Amino acid sequence: MAKMPFRASAFLAATCAALPLAATVPAHADAGVAYRSCLQVRQNFPSAPDGTYLLSDGAKLFTVYCADMTTAPKEYVTLERTGSSENYSQYTAGGASPGTNVRTTFTRLRLDPAAFTVDIGDLKFATSTGSLRHSGSETVTSMPYAVAMSCTGTPVGEGNIDLRGTAVRVDNTFATGGAGPSGTATVSPDAQTVALRGGGFCGWIMPAPVRYNPFNPSPGMPNLKLDCTNQIRSERQICLRLTPAAGPRMQVTREGSHRLVHLRPGGRTAVLGLDGRVRSLR
Repeated sequence: MAKMPFRASAFLAATCAALPLAATVPAHADAGVAYRSCLQVRQNFPSAPDGTYLLSDGAKLFTVYCADMTTAPKEYVTLERTGSSENYSQYTAGGASPGTNVRTTFTRLRLDPAAFTVDIGDLKFATSTGSLRHSGSETVTSMPYAVAMSCTGTPVGEGNIDLRGTAVRVDNTFATGGAGPSGTATVSPDAQTVALRGGGFCGWIMPAPVRYNPFNPSPGMPNLKLDCTNQIRSERQICLRLTPAAGPRMQVTREGSHRLVHLRPGGRTAVLGLDGRVRSLR
């Protein structure tokens, strides 16, 4: 069977190299079978479509949504909790910033698979409503992820991080910025939810490090660090640290042209195509 061109040292590689019908390996082992990025998938499989793929950086095994696979592939975390009151950032209008509340809601987050940070300024999978005049001058129509801001002197800006249903958690501190800033970031015990309140004259709270006037964002704000939950409890996503101490053992088998990745403990199985695209999670 011909071997696909692939040089990465990740855990799960989508190659056609001969594998034993069943091989149990420790999670940290280099079994040569997964790609490190969506770009690497495309380089090896030019026709690979947008979709969910299993990647590994050698230290973690995780699923991402690969977007723009025909042009400039990018990785995203798909949020399971979406809507007007979940996974949003808000600049609350009032005081020195008249207008209507600017609220940006997110359905996916841009992930750097190497640094495992979220680019909070990427709005590809975001929708914004409202418009206000920051300090009565600059028009604001959108906000980055995980930011709460206001210009009323009180922390009436709002924000929400809700990673429940995913396989990742927040691994970042939060800080205030601006003039006379105040705010709070209430993090849940499992670090999968964060309630944000922020404000000042004008002020905000956001993932550290603080940026100046974080509104009307553009890509290039890798502010929010994530980590794996390291628990096999998400129905559609995987994120496991591949270390001798923390990583589960797993078994790789073949089923026709698919690779089956059996995760232990938890009894989950990822069914992959040769390109690493996730066909199903059982």
